[in-house]
Amino acid sequence: MQMKGRFIIVDGLTGSGKSTIMDAVTDWAAQCGHRIFRLHDWKESAPPRFEDIPDYDVYFTYEPTRSWVGAAIRYELSQTDKPYGGEELAHAFALDRELNYRRLILPALEAGKIVIQDRGVSSSIVYQPVMPNSVPLETILALPGNKLALEHAPNALILTKLPATVAYERIASRSDENKGVFADLNFLKQQEERFAAPWFRELFEQRGTSVFELDTSGTLDESHRRATDLINHILTTC
Repeated sequence: MQMKGRFIIVDGLTGSGKSTIMDAVTDWAAQCGHRIFRLHDWKESAPPRFEDIPDYDVYFTYEPTRSWVGAAIRYELSQTDKPYGGEELAHAFALDRELNYRRLILPALEAGKIVIQDRGVSSSIVYQPVMPNSVPLETILALPGNKLALEHAPNALILTKLPATVAYERIASRSDENKGVFADLNFLKQQEERFAAPWFRELFEQRGTSVFELDTSGTLDESHRRATDLINHILTTC
């Protein structure tokens, strides 16, 4: 569906450098003089509505959010000592996604803004069908929030490119967070295979999305530079 603004999603393996890319794009937006809204800085209990924050140029969002359903995903459904499975997560992510699209993302795009998001429906497509106690991909695609997201597919999808073994080593080196299923190398390898699958790329390209891979195997400075070059290219050509 044609949008007035520009919508970019950054996705990839856990531990593969998505945060580095998002930091680089934030620096790019600031250097361009854009007025920036970061969902991370929103402190209200209810998620933001676009009409409450219409005066920004670039909106940085992420999934899951930290309000309402997003908070339940982060602080209840994703805990390793809880008996929730892939089916519950699939429904929760789809609802959290629909709320964020309807309240913020779609109105911002209609107003001609730039929206750059950390993870999206692409993550649900890759992760959830292969999680324990989950449901088939066809069921996940049919959930209302996911249908809405695919009807408004991003202009560009940036996928980090890093071997699962390297991502695993990076995750293992982190001592201050709950690693959960992402500490499982086999699960990371499944993700790597699905992100690289032709059917995954085709699912987005047939909806008008340009899919890019960004090598994040080098240093932080190298990944930062590549991300800056790529975002300049995307926002010039998409």
